[in-house]
Amino acid sequence: MAGIFTRKAIAAILNDEALSPEERADQLFGLYGRALEDGYVTRSAAQAAALAAAEEAKAQVAMGDVRESPEYRELQERFDAYQARQDARVSGAFADVKPKFFDAVYDLVDRSEGAIPLEEQLAAIRERFEEYFIAPRQEARLPRFGAPTVGSMPRGGTGAAREFARAWDFGFRNND
Repeated sequence: MAGIFTRKAIAAILNDEALSPEERADQLFGLYGRALEDGYVTRSAAQAAALAAAEEAKAQVAMGDVRESPEYRELQERFDAYQARQDARVSGAFADVKPKFFDAVYDLVDRSEGAIPLEEQLAAIRERFEEYFIAPRQEARLPRFGAPTVGSMPRGGTGAAREFARAWDFGFRNND
């Protein structure tokens, strides 16, 4: 009875004015000892239980192949499902699925025999749940500052010198 060693029981012993301090201590230790007896497992009892469990497991193995047991088959199926999920997580088919939505998308895919191809299923899922997928990458457009460059630089020929002189009024007024 592990419920014996409670705060209420301890408070009752400590608040009992009729008991001397030594009697209170004796009652507290007795209460503690009874709580240990109810739930305490000795080392020898634990070893005996472990040996019994090992003998039982050995007897089951001797009866037949462990891989034929339903528990083993269930564990193997769960492991295969986990392995398939991890393989899909790194495959190229699910590359455009956002990582936090991978499990939701993977659960929506029909993997039974005769199901439509995976690419078509993912396209249908993309139409219904667009937010689960990474947006297609659009070509980056760089910003433009000013007008585009057209033409070429002046070559410095005689016509260019004449235009410069005319623009700055160097005496070539009407002599052209």
